Amino acid sequence: MRFHQTNLALEKDSSNRYLPWLISFMVLLAALSVAGLLMLSQISNTFKHSTQNTMTVQIPAAENKKIDQQHIRKTLATLKKVRGVLKSRLVSNAETSKLLKPWLGETAGAEGLPLPKIIDVEVDPSFDLTAENLSELLAPIMVGITVDDHSVWLVNLINILQSTELIALAIVLLITLATIGTVIFTTRTGMGIHRQTIEVLHFVGAHDEFIARQFAKRAFVVGLQGGIGGIFLACPILYLFAYTLKNLVASFLPLSIFDISIWVSVGLIVPVVAMIAMITARSTVLRTLKEMV
Repeated sequence: MRFHQTNLALEKDSSNRYLPWLISFMVLLAALSVAGLLMLSQISNTFKHSTQNTMTVQIPAAENKKIDQQHIRKTLATLKKVRGVLKSRLVSNAETSKLLKPWLGETAGAEGLPLPKIIDVEVDPSFDLTAENLSELLAPIMVGITVDDHSVWLVNLINILQSTELIALAIVLLITLATIGTVIFTTRTGMGIHRQTIEVLHFVGAHDEFIARQFAKRAFVVGLQGGIGGIFLACPILYLFAYTLKNLVASFLPLSIFDISIWVSVGLIVPVVAMIAMITARSTVLRTLKEMV
């Protein structure tokens, strides 16, 4: 006997009343976690590609500019002769002032302030050139010249960032499991409410697939409602955070930007949550119907 479309009035269930709100809250947390995960990945990649093969030479300020220029010329000339040094560049006073501004404020740009001269050095990692070796070569030029190897502290920083990425990923997975568990509980509750109707549908020839499809459709709609609500709550928070980042003076850290990929990834949470709810509801109904037979 062919069964035509029917209405289980699932939208009137008390079990579905709070489900959109629960999903909204979980989508809010998921959106913040996904955005944070992508931002951390962006910062980590920036560090890896831009500073992992660089060193910084700091030349203390001398008594006058003429002596400073002599020290700079000698240092650059020495660096050109060092095997493993690919490129060296003198950092301008304006860039140095910008680096010091978060700590010294407007004083960093004062004319009388004896700023150290900084030289960025790009090295070839295959030559195994260390900061200690470079310091020994530059020591005769002037007492007090220091060489900082960025990779020493960069490795620990990248490890911290990657650990934080794993934590954010774990939060997303936990939210997914919580969403699945909530949909399973709600679906089973709804089947209990409509048990008599389901039995009648079975009696008149309805297949399990048809009944499961009714619950799946309703779960998909609820998932969309909750997902849109969660994204609606997350967007102002993310926008405020993005605005804060753009206006943040972060001279010592690469600036993470909320690009289109982050917004698209956050937006994709809505259909993903709806699909998870639909698939979970369908499988739950089919499994429960087999137990009822």
